Amino acid sequence: MKRISYFLTASLTMAALIFSSCEKMDNSPIADELVSDDEVASYFEDLLSEMDDITTESTGAKTDAEYKVLSSGSRTVETTFSEDTTIHTVTFTDFVNGNSQYQRVKNGVMIIKVLGRPIDETFWRQISFDNFSVDGNTVEGVKEVEKTGEYQFTITLTGGKVNFTDGTMHTREFEHIRTWTAGYDTPFFIWDDEFETEGSASGVNRNEQNYSRTIINPLLVKRNCRWIVEGSIEIEVGERFATLDYGNGECDRFATVTVDDESWTINLRGGSM
Repeated sequence: MKRISYFLTASLTMAALIFSSCEKMDNSPIADELVSDDEVASYFEDLLSEMDDITTESTGAKTDAEYKVLSSGSRTVETTFSEDTTIHTVTFTDFVNGNSQYQRVKNGVMIIKVLGRPIDETFWRQISFDNFSVDGNTVEGVKEVEKTGEYQFTITLTGGKVNFTDGTMHTREFEHIRTWTAGYDTPFFIWDDEFETEGSASGVNRNEQNYSRTIINPLLVKRNCRWIVEGSIEIEVGERFATLDYGNGECDRFATVTVDDESWTINLRGGSM
């Protein structure tokens, strides 16, 4: 009986620990905020990929072997020119990009201005929105990409905002330095690209709290994975601090949160800084 009682007690203890861990992972306020913030970050990462895909497509240089035709809805591009700047006015109607790992539905107008090419010494792109939504959530802001070195780009977001269908909103502004580490040998297929990102972001979250995010170890972004696969950030929300570690390179939805020397695992909805 003692042996049975021991194993029963051990089993109950283990179950309690598992339940406690899951409860913490699912219900911790700071974890909820980190997951929500990471999701917003992924919106702007997704739209940057969409911009790159459109401008690559406009060259007409890709082949069927390099590009999947798996999209649904429509994405039409009207191209005009202003001196050295190319302007793509893109209209989305229930468009889901078959190459993107996010598989989100996009509607509205995206305006892309381009000067030069990534391989040129001078390269600049700007993306803005007109009545644009992702999965029904409206997106605002101006995102710019400027080449600052070989395979290196400065990316800024000003006036970034996601207005969610539940009436809440999340704002974001950032300046990042992005280094292109893989995929540059297939310039007409962007979906095998990999980048390391450094920098910081700030804004107001859906709970109307000020936040800041500082990358303390470079983030590794792979366009064939919907989650950041490596690196860590320090996050300040109100007067609370936390560290979010994305792992060691594996494509999975798990990240580790550390608050006051206590760590636990959370599930990400899918995002990038």
